[in-house]
Amino acid sequence: MNKVLSILLFLVTIASFSQNSGKIMGNVSDAEIENEALLFASVKIKDTPNVAQTNFHGNYEFENIASGEYTLVFTFLGYETKEVAVSVKNNEISRVDGALKSKTIAIDLLSDEEIAATEKSKNTVSRRNSSLK
Repeated sequence: MNKVLSILLFLVTIASFSQNSGKIMGNVSDAEIENEALLFASVKIKDTPNVAQTNFHGNYEFENIASGEYTLVFTFLGYETKEVAVSVKNNEISRVDGALKSKTIAIDLLSDEEIAATEKSKNTVSRRNSSLK
């Protein structure tokens, strides 16, 4: 009888621990091109080692996340990083989608004078005086 009671208590304890976690899932897409899925974008739970990559449909998922408040960090090459707060509750799925905007890249164009000066310096040849013995 004592053995059965111990096993029952153990199972109840395990069940209560398994309920102290939730799930985070969502989609990462391009905010400017008809919400097109971003394949292999990174989603990180800030200040934790948890990182996920999106699949071919732009979906990601974190399982067994302890209940609490977190910040998700969405990153993708050529796009601005985005941070979103999320609340994880026991036995619930928190859905967080991230629509990323592409980065603006500034290009410094050379003026005609700078190009001409560069071309002139490339065509300049210096001559050394040397005597043959």
